[in-house]
Amino acid sequence: MAASRAPSTSATEDRGRSQGGLHGWPQSVVRWLFGLGEEHQQPVVPPIPVPRFQNICVSREAGAGAGALARMAGERLGWKVYDEELIEAIAHRMQLPIDEVRALDEQAPSMVQDWLLPLREEYYAPQEAYLDHLAKLIEAIGRAGESILVGRGAGFMLPRETTLSLRVIAPLKVRAQRLAERMGVSVRTARRAARDLDRRRAQFDRTMHRANSNDPHNFDLVLETASLGLEMAAEIIVHAVKVGRPLGMVSTLDVRGRPDPGTLKQPTDPSIPPVGQRIVAPEPGHDSDDDARSGEAPSSPITPG
Repeated sequence: MAASRAPSTSATEDRGRSQGGLHGWPQSVVRWLFGLGEEHQQPVVPPIPVPRFQNICVSREAGAGAGALARMAGERLGWKVYDEELIEAIAHRMQLPIDEVRALDEQAPSMVQDWLLPLREEYYAPQEAYLDHLAKLIEAIGRAGESILVGRGAGFMLPRETTLSLRVIAPLKVRAQRLAERMGVSVRTARRAARDLDRRRAQFDRTMHRANSNDPHNFDLVLETASLGLEMAAEIIVHAVKVGRPLGMVSTLDVRGRPDPGTLKQPTDPSIPPVGQRIVAPEPGHDSDDDARSGEAPSSPITPG
């Protein structure tokens, strides 16, 4: 009897060793090899459909109209737009006037700030604090999704696979004319301001993110607003977001591309300003109660888009 059971035991062990050796094989091949039927198959869980683009980041040339373009696209999509709102939120967090934080906006740290100041623990440069708050704020906005961020290198900070990265450009002549009308200065002064601002923003992206903002390969779309116009450029952005939605998802846009008010998504992160609400930092000598009653932010110098 013992002799008759030995081959059976040996065959079982050989089969167990064979199964262990097939650990890396496809399950369909293993089922066929050992004669397992359909009843032994594990249930397949269908993947949850997610949109291709969860956020939009806009890099821009000065005066190309990126701010206005972002707000037009945000209105059509029902997404929150963050431009000056980023400065306001950081100023509120740092408890500084907005103008002081605006002076730090998109400024690349110098070599002294980048290497020497952090070595002194008792001294924390305001620009270092601004950059720290900016990184955390953009990360929080990215987690909330359905947001449009203008400038500040946001496109180089959020995941590229879930972010629609744009570059908004226009000829210098057109940009200078727009800035001259907006800032109330001569076209020559506006042209010089546009060049200086472009140089500062490019230096910021190069220093902080090791990225060239003038390289079209760093973006999904490059939109030239002088030839397209803001209306057509906004429709291109909206269409790209709609095409990126899976077929199984219910679109929040009606046939005209307008958002359904009942489907607007509010950010849940407490550090992000809710849709329709602006965070305003207190400024010396300014009565913020009047602005709160009127629902507007304090008046501030116009910054180029």
